[in-house]
Formats: sequence, structure tokens, C-alpha cells
Amino acid sequence: MFIYYTSSNTHQSKKHITGHFSTPHFLIMYCDSGIYYINAISSISMATRIAEKNLERDRNVQGKNWLFTYSSYFSDEENIQIFIDAVASVLSDKELDILYVGSASGLVGERLITSLGKGKLTLVDISQKHLNENINPTTTKICADILELNLEKTFDLIIMRSSLDYFPSKDLQIQVLKIIKNHLTPNGLFINQPAYIPPIEDRNLVSNIYNQTEKMGDRFFQSTDMKELYIESGFSEPQKIGDGKVMYLTEQDHIQRYELTYWEVKGIQDLIKKNRKSQYALVTSNGYKLRFEFPIFLSK
Repeated sequence: MFIYYTSSNTHQSKKHITGHFSTPHFLIMYCDSGIYYINAISSISMATRIAEKNLERDRNVQGKNWLFTYSSYFSDEENIQIFIDAVASVLSDKELDILYVGSASGLVGERLITSLGKGKLTLVDISQKHLNENINPTTTKICADILELNLEKTFDLIIMRSSLDYFPSKDLQIQVLKIIKNHLTPNGLFINQPAYIPPIEDRNLVSNIYNQTEKMGDRFFQSTDMKELYIESGFSEPQKIGDGKVMYLTEQDHIQRYELTYWEVKGIQDLIKKNRKSQYALVTSNGYKLRFEFPIFLSK
């Protein structure tokens, strides 16, 4: 089942359901028996611009290509099992309604459902190419911007991996976290595995590296101040329940994903040279090397 957000202009004959907005969008459910309008949401121009930029920047790694990005880090069997084991360790035995935000094809979500032996899975991603890779007919796929998400239902468990940094400011990340919180049941769990750089100064440096060129930016990675974002969003203080493998990226990874030029690589080298004490961003003879940690956090 696919669910799409789309402009009301596409279906002029359909009735506006939940209110009057200047530029309404409808949440449409496509199923075998026809098209059903679920609700309407107002457009958020900022959200749309961020989503469009992120889709353009990641044009080389959407769909099947995502599985091979960064030496297949996110589809690595050991990494997937580490995440599943950490999640399973805090779950009850009841059947869960699970939402996976920033899901890509939903590989980890599908593996989690298989491991649990029960449950329902809903995927949300801005890329239709990502979602098209999931052929499980029992999984609900929603093509939408998280910043505009309003499913009018709640979930027992929401999972996210390496997606919060796509929202390039604390304010936007708080907005995303509030939306996620609004989709949790009262006793629901949120498990997030962010791209994480513990020293705040190093986090700021690596974020600035991504913002050095329009091809890569804007990004804002997680650090020890993530706790403040959670609390301001209404979550409990995040508790670490596991650690994924450390990921190392070089200029070659970014050239492949973002088509960086020689001069863009050199610009990143120059930026790193100004911060020689960093252990998370190093200059190499051919370019640079970045280090990311991937802890797994639980919150309610």
C-alpha cells in the first residue's frame, strides 16, 4: 500500500476535508478499491525547500544505489543485527505498530518485523525511489516530508537511523522530534541511531564541512547536546542502549555520492587544517577522513 502527499490542484473535484488552507495538500491513500482522502495539511514552504534540496543532493544514491552507499554501511548485516538486538532488548512481547521515519526502502524495519515474528510496519520517506524498492504488500509506504507529517494515528514504536542531521538547525530538529512525539502512543518508544560526534566542537566542524559546498550541505549532526533537543521536544532524556560500528568516510565516498571536484575537496582540506586538534576530521595526502559514531538511543 502506498500513501502520498499531493497538491489538491491535482484533484479539483475532491472535497476539502479538514479545513481551509491557502495551499492545501491532501494525504491520499491508494488501495485496490480506489482513492481515499484521509486528511488535509497546510504546505510548509521551508519544509518543501529542504526536502527538494535533499532529494537533489542524494540523486546518486536513491533506490537500489542506497544499499551500496558508503561501502554498504547502512545495509551491512552486522550493523543491522546490532540495531535489531538493541531494539528487541527493550520491547515487550505484544504485537507492535511500528513507524520507520526516514526509512529509505525500510530494510531495517522489515528485518525487525521478521525478527520479532509479528507487528505492522509503516515507512515514511521523501524519496519515492527508495520506497519503490520495498515490495512487501503488507507494509504501508508513505512518501512525505517529515516536517509535514500528520498521519492522525499513533504508533507503539518509532525508529529512525541517521536522518535527523538532514534538518540543518536545532530549531528544525526540535520541530521534527515534536512531530515524531505526536505520533507516539502514551507508552510508546522512540529509538534513534543518529550520526553522532561526541565533542561539540568536532560536530560543528564536520557539519561545517558538509556545509562547505552546496552539493553536500546543509547538515547538522548530533552531539552531546542532543539531550537538550529531546527534552525541549517533550521526550525523556535519551538513554543509550547500543552502539553501531564506527563509520569512516573519505573524499572518495563524497566524490562518488556528491560528485565533488578537486577544488571542493581542497576547500574541505583547508577548513580541516584550521582545526588540527580534531580526531573526527583529518587531512590525508589525497583529501580527508571523517569519523562518525552511531550510538542507539531510547526515549519516551
